[in-house]
Amino acid sequence: MTSGASAAEPRVVTERQFLDELASVTRERVATQFLYLMAQEGAVVGVQWEQPGVDHLRRYRVRDACPHCVVLAAVVTLAPVLPLDGLRAGRARPQYETVLRTGRLPHLAFARPPGPPGASWLGDCHAVDGDPHSDADCPRHAVPAPTGDPLALRPGSLPRAVRELYPHDGAATADLARRLRIAQDWRADAQAVASGIREAAATWAFLRNSCVLGVPVPGANGLVLTLPPGRPPDDRPLGELHEATVRALPSGGPVPYQELACLLPEPASTTQRLPTYAGAVDLTAAAPVRTLRLPTPRRPLSTTGRGVLLLYEARHAMGRHVASAPVRDSAYWDSEAALNVFEFTLLERVAGRHYQEAVAAYLQALRREGDLLARPHKVLDRRRRKALSLAFGGLDDEELHLWASVAYRNAILELLGDLQAFAAHLRHQAG
Repeated sequence: MTSGASAAEPRVVTERQFLDELASVTRERVATQFLYLMAQEGAVVGVQWEQPGVDHLRRYRVRDACPHCVVLAAVVTLAPVLPLDGLRAGRARPQYETVLRTGRLPHLAFARPPGPPGASWLGDCHAVDGDPHSDADCPRHAVPAPTGDPLALRPGSLPRAVRELYPHDGAATADLARRLRIAQDWRADAQAVASGIREAAATWAFLRNSCVLGVPVPGANGLVLTLPPGRPPDDRPLGELHEATVRALPSGGPVPYQELACLLPEPASTTQRLPTYAGAVDLTAAAPVRTLRLPTPRRPLSTTGRGVLLLYEARHAMGRHVASAPVRDSAYWDSEAALNVFEFTLLERVAGRHYQEAVAAYLQALRREGDLLARPHKVLDRRRRKALSLAFGGLDDEELHLWASVAYRNAILELLGDLQAFAAHLRHQAG
């Protein structure tokens, strides 16, 4: 066992020493409520154990391994100690590497759940400003920070398969320009909401750096063509891309999604108002891809509402790593509960006290009723409805009902006072 380190000066250790000390200190500090594994500048790994009223930070420089590989090995070491279930331990790597690819410092965060000991800790990954790279990085993790815009297009050099979707090149250029404007507008609204919200930093970085423009293949549900910038034009026809994809995809078992996701703007006016996440197959890369469909509704949402909804769906996409239907076990519903909390956090920040007053009104009604409300839409009086609407810059009745329903769910969480109980509630509501 090596000696303690000061917060100012990292101690040089081997990977084995680091992992042994991490497990030992975590077992000793039984009152820990939060534990952070933090990539820091200069190939330093920080670990912080937070107990009520006491924070304990140690900083290490591991001399015989890539610092990012060490952080991910630490998750494996901590899994039986905290404990972490397979879902949370397994998704730590893709979450961490998603943030790393944005050129920011990934901080893995674990929180003790309420209730009796033995339940899996909760997990998340935050993005912090700073340079995560050093000469100690391995080839996998020595990824330069992204440059340019993933939505950048060169209409004059479109892949042949994309041009085949249109009657002529002029139609292709015009349609893609419309799709690009729609994607940029949705993304700008998400950026405006995420600005200054620490909990949204990693999700915004994913949207900004990992989401390229995509085009659906007409008449083939679930097939898309992505348009990553900087790639040389692909002269293969659409049929050849389809055949290559069929050969490349395995016939059974879960297949991981590619690192990039894609935005699928829909230029045709529609009654659909909300963005949606879905898995698809990208013929360009012959691999599954996560997609975010961006509608053009006849009745537009508020810009703040659009930003919240896109960040919510992007967060949803970030949590999906393999192209298969998720197993709806307790870990799945814990993740759904955490996704709801992410949305509650965004609304608290952008709608402030008006949203908080709506939550308080629902909470008071729930306590008075002693059960779920038979008519939750009757809870907010005219003054509160007007205040909530003004917090978004003005809402129509349908969108106002949407955000009021989120406030109602938030009130249910506050009434239950426990994320696992809230997850059980979501599971029950889903039937």
